[in-house]
Amino acid sequence: MDLYQDIVKILERGICDSEETYREFQQRLEEGNLVRDENSSTHFGTFFLPFNFKTKELFLVHHKKAGLWIAPGGHVDRGEVLWKTLNREIWEEVGVKDYFQKSPNPFLLTITRINNSARPCKIHYDVWYLMATDGSNFNVDLEEFFDTKWLSLEEARKIVTAPTNITALNFLENSYITKAGVKVN
Repeated sequence: MDLYQDIVKILERGICDSEETYREFQQRLEEGNLVRDENSSTHFGTFFLPFNFKTKELFLVHHKKAGLWIAPGGHVDRGEVLWKTLNREIWEEVGVKDYFQKSPNPFLLTITRINNSARPCKIHYDVWYLMATDGSNFNVDLEEFFDTKWLSLEEARKIVTAPTNITALNFLENSYITKAGVKVN
């Protein structure tokens, strides 16, 4: 499966944060050149939200380039499918190699608009994954981050300002924290 087919399959799951996001994902797919190497302005990426089901805490990073507290993640590289990007980003950002042994189901699709004239990225088409972990095997390299923290949802809401990350926090609360018995796949 290639990246295009991977995203088409995910779109069929109906996990976009809005109908507008769904339409924009479809339109962007049809434009081609889906990765940063092919289109530095608009491209696809993955976010992963480390979550400890026992303590109900999530792991966030204070990202240097973004200047914001956000979930870890990154751009899809040429030749990658989303699962490979996800594992590569987990390795690069929290030091865990091959965390997912098979392609997990994402929980959300969002679009991040970037208003920073110093950066070539203008729009990210984001695919979100939940990473069930206690973080005991994390080995974070702070090259990309000012800081990292495990936080309760309430604490995270005080520092997260990026709209797509707020949407992910809302999903986490509604689907995994307040509903008992929901499992991560």
